[in-house]
Amino acid sequence: MAKIKETDKIVFIGCGAMGEAILKGILQGGLVRKEQVTAAVPTAKRQAYLKETYGIPVTGDNREAVAGAHLVILAVKPQMAKEAVTGDLVAALPEKATILSIMGSYDLAMLHDLVPGHPVIRTMPNTPLSVGMGMTALTADDQVAPEVLDEAEAIFQSCGETVRVDEKAMEAITAISGCGPGYFFVVMDALADAGVMAGLPRALAIKLAAQTMAGSGVMGLKTGLHPAQLRDQVTSPGGTTIAGIKAPGKTHGVRGAFYDAVQAVLDRSAALKK
Repeated sequence: MAKIKETDKIVFIGCGAMGEAILKGILQGGLVRKEQVTAAVPTAKRQAYLKETYGIPVTGDNREAVAGAHLVILAVKPQMAKEAVTGDLVAALPEKATILSIMGSYDLAMLHDLVPGHPVIRTMPNTPLSVGMGMTALTADDQVAPEVLDEAEAIFQSCGETVRVDEKAMEAITAISGCGPGYFFVVMDALADAGVMAGLPRALAIKLAAQTMAGSGVMGLKTGLHPAQLRDQVTSPGGTTIAGIKAPGKTHGVRGAFYDAVQAVLDRSAALKK
């Protein structure tokens, strides 16, 4: 994992749930010292929380925050980007500052329009970052120095797994891993509901569904086996599992439902760029 120099300053513009997960990861992982990180958030309540919880410098002034910055992490919601990243903020950026965005729908071209004259890194993390189990894809323009891209990757490796990709893959990645936790929570909730219907207490049903999904994911990663092979290991001929797998096919089908979900994300992502 790449090291971040002790003299390098990292700034968060916005620090909500996803930004905080990244902040927590880099501090707990010893990637940076508290004094190296500054967060700029608009409300006094959030400022007080971040300062008390993490002991980092916090401000409500974005221009003040970016003074001397080495890496600026744009951690605001995409619809708030133009409000947060003003012309005054861009003018206050150090000449060599690199911009890292976690705003999923902002591609590299849009980031260049937002922050002209600076190297930009686009990322697509997901919410399991908050428990150190995130999946983040990174892509960057040609202006980003290799060592800075290494640092960016190290930031996300402090709270999960990473992959570097060509930008053309980012929309599909958004639909799979960026939005994926939402799909799995729906499946988890549905499975838990089915458990309640079968007579289980809700808390137990949720625990069974959540741990089963988590363990199955780890099996997929650690064994390297194709999902179909893992499915076959638990599917006896004429048994209960194959009966359960077949049942959704009476309606829309599990596979079809996920195909539709991913396509809906791609369609919406394209619409947001118009």
